[in-house]
Amino acid sequence: MHFSHIPPILGKSLRLSLIPSLKKHRTLSRRTVTMKSKRSTRKRKARAKWPKSARRRNSRRENEDRRDAFAALALMRREGLLASSAAEAEGTTVKNILKHVRRALRKRGKDYAARRSDRLIRPMNALDAKGTRSIVVRSSKAASLVGRYWNAIDDALKEKPSALKEFRGRKIPYNKLKFLTNLKTLRRLQDAGVLDNIKDVYWHGRKR
Repeated sequence: MHFSHIPPILGKSLRLSLIPSLKKHRTLSRRTVTMKSKRSTRKRKARAKWPKSARRRNSRRENEDRRDAFAALALMRREGLLASSAAEAEGTTVKNILKHVRRALRKRGKDYAARRSDRLIRPMNALDAKGTRSIVVRSSKAASLVGRYWNAIDDALKEKPSALKEFRGRKIPYNKLKFLTNLKTLRRLQDAGVLDNIKDVYWHGRKR
């Protein structure tokens, strides 16, 4: 309430009598705001007390679930499987596949089939002179190219260096990193054990 809204005819005494109630209203308002702020602070502190080890476990589990979903999606495209069969093969669930790659699927009866391509963001492994490193690509086309690159490395190390010709001087899509094609460097990494089980490096999923 503002004093300007009180008619002059009510007089000065009425104006003065309203001051205590106005002060009380302001005090209660401040107290309410303070209590809300304290409750919010307590909630933040409670969240902050969640053990770091548990947060790390949850993060690792989420990453594993995402990789399982993309592995199942790749299997669906490669072998023409439906989501339920791919989930069983990769040791995951249809629910998890839908959670992470739903936009890459289409309904088929009570199951799901893979679309021909997608523009989903996905984690993969790449290679530089120091070894493997994690990258992110933003489409199934880019992911297929990275997969072909790893197959080409495998062939090149088996006395077929021409397999890397397609990748010489090219950058990995959506990354500044170039495809490593120097055979001498690749053999050095192989001798260091970096390329042992080469398909497991880029393919996440159950061994077949």
